[in-house]
Amino acid sequence: MPQRTMAGLVLVALCAACGAKSANFDWGKYQPPDWHKYQARDVKAGAGIYPPTGAVREQDAGRVTFADLKSESDQSLARRLLGAAGQRIAYIDRHRDRWRYYRSDNEPAESIDLYTHPDALGSQYGLCGTEKYTINFDDSGHISTVSVAERYGVEGAIFQKPDFDWNYYYNVMCKSVPASHAPSYFPASDSITAQDLAMLLIPTIELAHSSGSLPYRLTCRGFKQRCRGDIRNYLGDLRLEDIDSFNLSNCPLPGGPQAVCFTIETGEGRLGPFPKTITVKGSTYMNNVRVDSVDVDEGFTVS
Repeated sequence: MPQRTMAGLVLVALCAACGAKSANFDWGKYQPPDWHKYQARDVKAGAGIYPPTGAVREQDAGRVTFADLKSESDQSLARRLLGAAGQRIAYIDRHRDRWRYYRSDNEPAESIDLYTHPDALGSQYGLCGTEKYTINFDDSGHISTVSVAERYGVEGAIFQKPDFDWNYYYNVMCKSVPASHAPSYFPASDSITAQDLAMLLIPTIELAHSSGSLPYRLTCRGFKQRCRGDIRNYLGDLRLEDIDSFNLSNCPLPGGPQAVCFTIETGEGRLGPFPKTITVKGSTYMNNVRVDSVDVDEGFTVS
């Protein structure tokens, strides 16, 4: 079992690629990247959308096994696990990457993720939302825990300022998205914070990936030693789907209503210089984006 060593009072703030932000950058003239570059991706074929393969077995219908993960249809499995709510499920991630650990078809399933079809939100143009149901099973294959979380994905021009086609957004954009995009959606506390996250994090990533001076302050603190690797390169290669968790952060005074501050965590469960806790501060006021600072706390996980 990996053991996390979290950054604490003995943190050392060092980063060769970090430093003060450039004073010559004009955020008013910043041109955001093409939203397609950050669109939610289609997960690999075979992770879900299983065709019907017959009736659910009669004996102990509440038990889920490896054989069920491999062969039972999405519709049948969703109905078994969620009852009437299962009718809303459009995609199931059966965690196929873990199938190699099962030794027989009769072994109890470990866990499964079920997603509703992406849907339009309130006034967050270009973002779609889904409900994610995570079900864990006990050693006998029966349901142990069920958790529900909102997830969000970029499916349209989130940086667009005028001329929003709201009819297209509400009636076409999200409805036409493949349900298989849902597993690549990112977490947020609600649709408003999801929009702020995407609008701030995408420029953060895009500018870190560039070769020019950063227009925001970047710092990194490692556990007992320098941050490992180039944190700017890590940011530049980050994807929205890499976000494991999200929390709002306190904005420094006098930030006012224009300030946006949040913390994300990436690399949960990975060995080495992970997880990374990334705090981003800036503004998305009136759809005008400005990133002020990015602070990274780097933990360390050993096996």
